[in-house]
Amino acid sequence: MKQLTHVASGILLASLALHYTSHNTSHSTLCVLCWAVTWSIISDFDVHIPTLEHRGPTHTLAFALLSGALVLALGKSPSTPFYASLTSLAILLHLVLDSLTPNGVPLWMPFSSKRVRFPVIGGKIRSDNRAFNLIVQAIAIGSAMMIVTS
Repeated sequence: MKQLTHVASGILLASLALHYTSHNTSHSTLCVLCWAVTWSIISDFDVHIPTLEHRGPTHTLAFALLSGALVLALGKSPSTPFYASLTSLAILLHLVLDSLTPNGVPLWMPFSSKRVRFPVIGGKIRSDNRAFNLIVQAIAIGSAMMIVTS
């Protein structure tokens, strides 16, 4: 998926997290938003590391869980579990979006290098499909706006 699509998914995730948790009063909306968006795109930083294959180790369930665990281990505030969960969920949402494409994601790496595609529609949508990316972005931003204003 395009980077903006992943950003939009992070915005939606932050909106859901703020709306459905008791943390919405103890966290700055901007802080939660920036955190979710950052972690929703972090998997694609593998394109800047010459030794890593794009959609390799950073597109796995292990990476999502280890990232959340790292935040949990390094955090020292009462809100650390909230941010650790948000970290893992943002990466998992990234993986779901990328699993819609023909390349899929190596979800179970290092145990299996088989690429996983989302059931039914996975593998049928190219990551550069402009119309699909715009639809996902519109749904994510529209949903986030509905959540924030409710």
